[in-house]
Amino acid sequence: MKKNNDFDFIKNEFEKENITAPYTLNENLVINRIADVKQKKIRFYQKKSFKAVVSAAACIAVVVTALTAAKPYLVDDKAAIDVAPSVQEQLLNTFTSVEDIKATVKEIEDNKADYAEYFGINGGGYADIAESVFDALNKDMAVTSSTEGGRADSYADTYRQVDAVDEGDIIKNDGEYIYYVSSNHNCIKIYETASGEGKLVSQIDDFRISDYGDNSEDEYIQDIYIYNDTLVVNTYKFEYSEDYSRAEELALVHLFDVSDVSEPKQINTLSQSGAYVSSRLIGNQLYFVSNDYIYSEECKSDDDYIPYICNGKNAEKTVIPFQDIAYGNNPDTASYLIVSAINIETGECSTDTKAIFGAGSNMYCNENNMYITMGQWRWNRDIALLNAAQPIESKTQIVKVNLSENGIQFTATCEVAGDVNNQFSLDEKDGKLRVATTSYNENDERTNNLFVLDESLNKIGEITGFADNESIQAVRFVGDTAYVITYEQVDPLFIIDLSDPASPQIKGEVEITGFSSLLVPVDENTLLGIGYSTYQGEYGEATDGVKLALFDISDHENPIVLDSFVLNDAFSEAQQNHHALVVNNDKGYYAIPYEIFDQKTYESTNGALTFEINAGKIDVTNQFVIDGEETAIRCTYADDNLYVFNYSGCANVFIVD
Repeated sequence: MKKNNDFDFIKNEFEKENITAPYTLNENLVINRIADVKQKKIRFYQKKSFKAVVSAAACIAVVVTALTAAKPYLVDDKAAIDVAPSVQEQLLNTFTSVEDIKATVKEIEDNKADYAEYFGINGGGYADIAESVFDALNKDMAVTSSTEGGRADSYADTYRQVDAVDEGDIIKNDGEYIYYVSSNHNCIKIYETASGEGKLVSQIDDFRISDYGDNSEDEYIQDIYIYNDTLVVNTYKFEYSEDYSRAEELALVHLFDVSDVSEPKQINTLSQSGAYVSSRLIGNQLYFVSNDYIYSEECKSDDDYIPYICNGKNAEKTVIPFQDIAYGNNPDTASYLIVSAINIETGECSTDTKAIFGAGSNMYCNENNMYITMGQWRWNRDIALLNAAQPIESKTQIVKVNLSENGIQFTATCEVAGDVNNQFSLDEKDGKLRVATTSYNENDERTNNLFVLDESLNKIGEITGFADNESIQAVRFVGDTAYVITYEQVDPLFIIDLSDPASPQIKGEVEITGFSSLLVPVDENTLLGIGYSTYQGEYGEATDGVKLALFDISDHENPIVLDSFVLNDAFSEAQQNHHALVVNNDKGYYAIPYEIFDQKTYESTNGALTFEINAGKIDVTNQFVIDGEETAIRCTYADDNLYVFNYSGCANVFIVD
């Protein structure tokens, strides 16, 4: 394999913004994980306020999965099912031996090597690949009331997609204490709310990073949960070979007893092979998901081909039995998607763990089912050699995971055309899954689709080919209606009627400049969009601020833009992460963190913006400014106090009248 210096481009992008590139980032890893990223021109360029997104773009590509290959020895003869071309039924089977797994991995790797050779990835072009990643970057908040002890009467919970399903985040608030992941110090800080001053009570330093970043004990905190007196900490780490020539990723769950917050005590630890993907907390059950990539050249024994768990902090590895490892007819990625169920209440790490061949990137989850998407780029070498316009087609594999008292069960898989934007692109109602995607037509132009699938993930309805030359930026499903934002030069909001699942219909649309990346239902007649303002710059369309847009959706055939507001030269974490949005239903305001970058002085102003929706208008009520130039990334509230956090911790507390 030919090596070259273009790999330095990726590391340089980190270093430009004083971000340390992961020390395990190596050329072999990147080649294997981004070989299948479709190369496209950048459509937008970002200002300096977007530095964290742009600099990290190079490592986002690891969630993109690999290439398809036909594997006749895996095909069940029962799989010959007549289905529509946009959705392909895939029966679930289990492996019977490690030799089957080895053969599957080899064929996938051979196909990937063909792709890399054709597109010259091994001979140069990491910058182009990174550019394509740049292009890809582009139920209301629950409010809890309590009078127990020093707990606030009203406090913010994590903004999430489904009310009854909690999502991990870097901040959790139980009304009495705020738990926050300080990414600058890789620790957890606990603040009290009783005084209204955000005093630091204690700090969990178990995950401190060693000075040189080469310590096999180093762990990196991803997100947390709080359940009664138990703090859940999800992390990842790298396990190295003795000569440091090989590194394996490991995803971990740590349980801490915080009944005495001044002295948190670790209860137990569970880990499983692979990189942490996401998780959900339903009642006392944590569902924990990781991706375990397999590279045959690094496998020294048969066990290295099989995913594993460790039930306890220093427990031995236990490989997952073959009967608990599923696959569809056409595995595309040399990796495993691993799902574990952990009972948080008992504090015991006895788990139900299952795996499926493939890699996941986005997750939608309700109380009964979890849906995990696997992005795929299908490459046809024969078409490519004929110089056809479209040798690659984007697909999304969807895996359905049933969550019940009987344990975790992979119940169905399917494929749909295109790729999803994020978790809000999926939603289940009455047992039917609705999914919105952006794909490419025969002219290599973007187009958009919405599919309706039954309980077995067979297609029963669809709309395809709308909003040509645009891509989906935001989706929100509310009852029998889908609200879809696409973008090219303007921001069209499409309203799609799903009351007849077999025949979805676009009822109306309205356009506004810029685009929304998050849609928030205000009430049954009003929809709030949070996203980006744009302008035509020297190098094309550019983003230049935070834009709020308010839509009247009372008449689905004639939606109206009621109002908009732009915070110029600004960036908000809420534009790319819905967890950064705070909704205070008691006080009737919304809050988002922001950063404003001055292009002349190169200085930043950070804080939190609060606003209300009144009589069809967006009323900005406060623009709080925190101390220093460190980026504000979260805010939360307890009673009348708004707490604003930067990368280090709690920066300031403001009174919201």
